[in-house]
Amino acid sequence: MNREGVRVYINGDIRTMAGPTAVTPTAVVCANGRFVAVGPDAEMLALATEGAEVVDLGGAVVVPGFIETHLHPMMWGLMLAGVDATPAACPTIDEVISALAARAERTPEGQLIDAWGFDDSLVADDRGLTAADLDKASTRHPVLVRHASAHGVYVNSAALESAGIDQRTPDPAGGVIVRDTDGSPTGELREMPAMLLFPDSVPSMDLDRGRQAALRAQEAMARVGVTSFHDMFVTAEMYDAYRRLDADGDLRLRARLYLCHGVHDQLGELAAPTEHLTVGGVKLISDGSIQLHTAALTDPYHDLGGCHCGGMAIPPGSLDALVAENHAAGRAVAIHTNGDQAIDFALDAIGRAQAAHPGQVLPHRLEHVQTLREDQIGRMGELGVAASIFVNHVYYWGDRHRDRFLGPARGERISPVASVAAAGLPYALHCDCPVTPVNPLFTMNTAVHRVTRNGDVLGADQRVTPYDALAGYTTAAARVTGEHSGKGEIAAGHLADFVVLDGDPLGEGPADLSGLRVIRTVVGGETVFEA
Repeated sequence: MNREGVRVYINGDIRTMAGPTAVTPTAVVCANGRFVAVGPDAEMLALATEGAEVVDLGGAVVVPGFIETHLHPMMWGLMLAGVDATPAACPTIDEVISALAARAERTPEGQLIDAWGFDDSLVADDRGLTAADLDKASTRHPVLVRHASAHGVYVNSAALESAGIDQRTPDPAGGVIVRDTDGSPTGELREMPAMLLFPDSVPSMDLDRGRQAALRAQEAMARVGVTSFHDMFVTAEMYDAYRRLDADGDLRLRARLYLCHGVHDQLGELAAPTEHLTVGGVKLISDGSIQLHTAALTDPYHDLGGCHCGGMAIPPGSLDALVAENHAAGRAVAIHTNGDQAIDFALDAIGRAQAAHPGQVLPHRLEHVQTLREDQIGRMGELGVAASIFVNHVYYWGDRHRDRFLGPARGERISPVASVAAAGLPYALHCDCPVTPVNPLFTMNTAVHRVTRNGDVLGADQRVTPYDALAGYTTAAARVTGEHSGKGEIAAGHLADFVVLDGDPLGEGPADLSGLRVIRTVVGGETVFEA
């Protein structure tokens, strides 16, 4: 073994996630970015020659590095420059308006005033925003407020006028212009085709802004133990920013990018993957958000009655064509599917693509799977499709799903992690930041206890063990992308990515994983965060 750059971490309490062992290891040797050996202190120190760095972990618990499989870090970093309109910062609509007005006071006339994180189902007024509301903040600036789900925006009259949106504007395919009783737009645009009618709905970004946004997000992720992340909607400009970060040595976490459809054609042949940057496939957004009634369900929304089941952002025929095109080209697809109708259509499309190219085996995956049914879990197993599960919905919107959007029966079983794990599917847990904050230990805790914001247990039979929750960010998460032979465990030959905690997530008694604190985050054997 080349001793140059060798590090030995000793005096740890290591949870390898590599299966049961008779003796808990206490030390690891790292070299060239990988674990060389795992075992007792004395044996690992014996492998280190003079000059090797030795780090004493002080008896702390060590687990594999957390793999956050679905978030939007660069978009999040860009949005942080806007007004914080989350219910925590602005619990009423009047406070949202005040915050926007304060920003407008110090912004040159005509420049965009934007905000992020507004949630109509959690704000005290219990309703969405209108152009009339936002006109109170400013009529001299276009004003845009992003819904927390990222599936809708609210704009003021100036923004509607600049975009040419009026009574005569038709709803674009897959999008909704919300209207009042006389057909006039209210200022709410749902789903990307409608949001894009106002071009500033997509944050403007050049190379430098993208780099700075990614750096802000990277620092926040390292503090909570994330060593690998999947950016799930990457434009050509974002890809270039990631490339520059990696080339400059500033990309310290491992990024797996899922490009927007069409970006592969824009970029042509992609650069070879590196230890810190790779392209995982293509992201497709097939339906919308349950909170906005735009997710595609097989049965009507509980609070709307009738036959309103939402709809597809990508019509089934178009989805078939997109999946077939990418599968034939050897590109995995990650399909946003909140509603069970959308899940059916996605699985149909993947099944047809696989039948047309039976030799092409790719790690296709479904994202969020809020209303995943038991029969669909079986079908995912047959097709080899993985599930990245947005279990944070249980805490943040579980009460509303049960009481309002879906009703008790469907609401109780949202994010069915236990059923997915029991079926042996590759699965992961995720936060979808900026929709909810990035904090893997909180997300794991939600999967274990399924406690809602109001303190209720939602779907007790879908609770999982702490081990399965931790797997959802380590071993199981690595299986989602087929990287489990070199990531997700603390084992010789694997990437030397790990997290040091101030307590044991797999300890005896009731687990409160959200109460644990990250002491150190290590990527490739090098510390990227230390408390």
